[in-house]
Amino acid sequence: MTAKYPRKLLFVDVETTGLTYDDRVITLGYVELDLEALRDGESAASTGHMIFNPGRASNPFAAAVHGYDDWTLRYQPDFSTHADEVLQPFERSELVIAHNAAFDERFLRTEFTLCGHTLAPSRFNCTMRAYKTKHARPGGLDKVLDHMGLKGRGKQHGALEDAWLCMKVWLWLNDLPAPEMPHDLLVPPSNWVEPEMKPLRNARKVFGW
Repeated sequence: MTAKYPRKLLFVDVETTGLTYDDRVITLGYVELDLEALRDGESAASTGHMIFNPGRASNPFAAAVHGYDDWTLRYQPDFSTHADEVLQPFERSELVIAHNAAFDERFLRTEFTLCGHTLAPSRFNCTMRAYKTKHARPGGLDKVLDHMGLKGRGKQHGALEDAWLCMKVWLWLNDLPAPEMPHDLLVPPSNWVEPEMKPLRNARKVFGW
């Protein structure tokens, strides 16, 4: 089943503060998939989900998607704090896959470069492009999920959820079975830092200060 594919695959997705070259990564979700283990019916997928302080405010449209306000993000660790850890799944994989991969690759390479790390030469594969090539239809993730007979995402969604869905799309495009979905796709990122309570608006007036 897996002879024509690399064994170690990495599916990734990032949520960002916006779409410009000055914007930064807020969350990274990834799924490591071992195709040989999948073939043998063994545990084949492991996930990672991390959040970062982008050092700048989010565009309101981006914030409506990722769901984190600027107050919360200012308490999260910088990408550089976890760069060594984040780099490991990329080094373990033989192919990195994302939906609209050019977007994710650009932001990830920028983050690694800013903290003195370098991703290996391009090994990114795009499920959106693969879908358009195979079906000659618009390749937005929700449209692809609809074609697959799966429920689309809500307006707000996360990087780990999207990385998992990207994996399902790739497996579907290649007529391969998908592993069972874990129960931890919607839990907080593993490096989450609880922010301080946000000051109440007009607190001085309310408390007589």
